[in-house]
Amino acid sequence: MFVVKPLSLLLLFIAFFSPQFLSAQTGDKWTLEKCVDYAIKNNISVRQAGLTQQTVHNQYLQSGYNLLPQVDVNANYNFNFGNSLNPVTYTYQKGSSQSAQMALQGNLTLFNGLQQIFNIEKSRYDLLASKYDYENAKANMSLNVASAYLQILLNKEIVEVAGKQKNLTTAQKGITEKKVAAGVLPESAIYEVDAQLSRDVANEVNAKGNFNLSVLSLKQLLQLPDEQAFVIDVPEVNAENQESIASLTPVGVYGYAVTTQPSIKSAEARWKSADMSRKIAWGTITPTISAFFNLNTGYASDYGTPVSYNPVTGAVTYDYLPAGKQLSQLFRQVAGFSLTVPIFGKMQRITGIENAKLQQQMRQLDLDNAKLQLRQTIEQAYGNALAASESYVANKKSFESTTKAYEAVEKRYESGLVTSYDLQQSKNQLNSAESQMIQAKYTYVFRIKILDFYQGKAITLN
Repeated sequence: MFVVKPLSLLLLFIAFFSPQFLSAQTGDKWTLEKCVDYAIKNNISVRQAGLTQQTVHNQYLQSGYNLLPQVDVNANYNFNFGNSLNPVTYTYQKGSSQSAQMALQGNLTLFNGLQQIFNIEKSRYDLLASKYDYENAKANMSLNVASAYLQILLNKEIVEVAGKQKNLTTAQKGITEKKVAAGVLPESAIYEVDAQLSRDVANEVNAKGNFNLSVLSLKQLLQLPDEQAFVIDVPEVNAENQESIASLTPVGVYGYAVTTQPSIKSAEARWKSADMSRKIAWGTITPTISAFFNLNTGYASDYGTPVSYNPVTGAVTYDYLPAGKQLSQLFRQVAGFSLTVPIFGKMQRITGIENAKLQQQMRQLDLDNAKLQLRQTIEQAYGNALAASESYVANKKSFESTTKAYEAVEKRYESGLVTSYDLQQSKNQLNSAESQMIQAKYTYVFRIKILDFYQGKAITLN
């Protein structure tokens, strides 16, 4: 689980001398809780999920606004040349003229198979789904941050183990030098210890490099700028303080998770949204009843009342009405109801209904699959935690036994009863046992944190 991918030697060199590793680095330390809070507020993926939720919330509000009437005002002013239709008298005439029309109109849907009501419900479930998607993004980010944070703590303890091994070899070198000077050991024993000390120094350098790379990985996960100081708080992690795996069962954890996990709730909301879509599709085959009104008036520069007629020339003299009188005289009001009954629409409505049914079945399968994946994930997480618990207990006992064995060999070496090679072998075994115990401890803690996550518990090391 805790595997750091190797990078280039240059990056290792830079990481080794970076300020993150220096204990004297000043500034506020980043706890696990601070890292999680920062990631939730600033990570781009989480923020995108939050913006998606806001967009769907606006769509939900709009679905309610769709119940309101549609009201529009339109007006136009025309310049007419040559043969043109008088918009007031609806007769063709020659010459230039000007005209204007103004209208206020509205429409309100009274019944359309409850499509608007169902659309409000659909939008509400879409909003719930996006909300749970946002919560799921935050929860997954918390788990990822916890994994990266524990990786740092693990690597730090590995650094400490490497440092202790180097110190033990340094102390052994002093004893070996005295024994060689006294003629108890051959001179080659010094070379063996020097070689081991060089390996210990290299191991410590690699351990520090892995530590700094894990810090860099967490910093990148948090998407912090390069110039920002980043010092990790290092709490003591005690595996014995974690919840005992014996108190948990996969069935119990799943029973809680299936009713609380955002991924399941999101899938349930999408199924309900699909159900509303199916009802909306049925509404398309019902009649639509609407109420409407229209207020309009107009003006024409050549509109007027004939006052005289010349029978010889056929010329008609008009008394043109001023604009104000025309607008008042031509003002018209219309109100009424309209009924639209769908008869045949190329089978589009029927096809829409069938597709809506299929879409709901797909959402049901998505929900079933989400529950199945959750159950399998929890079963696997429980199995991993159980194995990690047993591994930690075994490695802890192994470390305790190896420590006693090393202490015995060390005393015998000081008495000249064993060679430096035997001491090196015992020390290497101790180093390996301690490293494996630390690996097992953090693996167990992380596995327990995964089960905590599915039980709705906050991810914390306290």
